[in-house]
Amino acid sequence: MADAWTVARAQAALGEIGYQLLAVADALVTIYHGLPRPADLAEREEGRKPYDVATDILATIECVLEDEIRPAIASLQRSAQVTDAELAREFLEWKRQWRL
Repeated sequence: MADAWTVARAQAALGEIGYQLLAVADALVTIYHGLPRPADLAEREEGRKPYDVATDILATIECVLEDEIRPAIASLQRSAQVTDAELAREFLEWKRQWRL
């Protein structure tokens, strides 16, 4: 039988996963800043030349951080800390905005 999850346990787990993703983000930033830039990076980014491996790595790190990891961290941290009272207030505000 699977372990039972309480809301508090789930929130604690989400918070921990958020911290683990912060460590992943930090590692990616370290790689990003440590990788030498190609001299012709702008030409590659603007499509005048094909990507080389360094340009691909830089672009991948930028996209993964901005589009996936940082939003995931924010979502996990929010759910790890949110309360029923905050969710009720958000719901009432949403209803007011949409006049439901």
